[in-house]
Amino acid sequence: MNAYAQLHMQAALNGTYADMQNQYNSKANRKAGLDQYKRQLVETRTILFQKRALQMVTGDESSQVDARRAAVLKRVTREFWTNFVVRGEDTAMLRHLQESLRNEFGRDLQFYYPPGDVQMIILKDGENGPEPVEPGLHASIVNRAWQLARDLVASHMA
Repeated sequence: MNAYAQLHMQAALNGTYADMQNQYNSKANRKAGLDQYKRQLVETRTILFQKRALQMVTGDESSQVDARRAAVLKRVTREFWTNFVVRGEDTAMLRHLQESLRNEFGRDLQFYYPPGDVQMIILKDGENGPEPVEPGLHASIVNRAWQLARDLVASHMA
């Protein structure tokens, strides 16, 4: 075998050995990563179990449930409000809210976001068509609409 053939064979063997080493290292890295992830899951579960057990022993469970319910109620009400005001969707719940507002304030109200603006405008039916409500009335309408929306969502959550 000449020197060129020996060098070619040695290079091929070195390349194969290097590929084997890289493959082993990537498998080892993946296994180490998965093992670390598994340890983190076990630690998290343990902490959550201990926290839950402590809540049950101290009787703090009911306040946690109430806080969680309040957070869900707020999140669902915000989505409901977005559907009502921003998207203007038409559902039975949204029609009920609009009817409740009409009964309380004596006229149809339209919630409107002008294009490119972040300030909501509430329009009421006037003699010359829709006109903006006064600033004081605007705040009370928004507050009452939010209360009605929250109550409506809460009635469906029970």
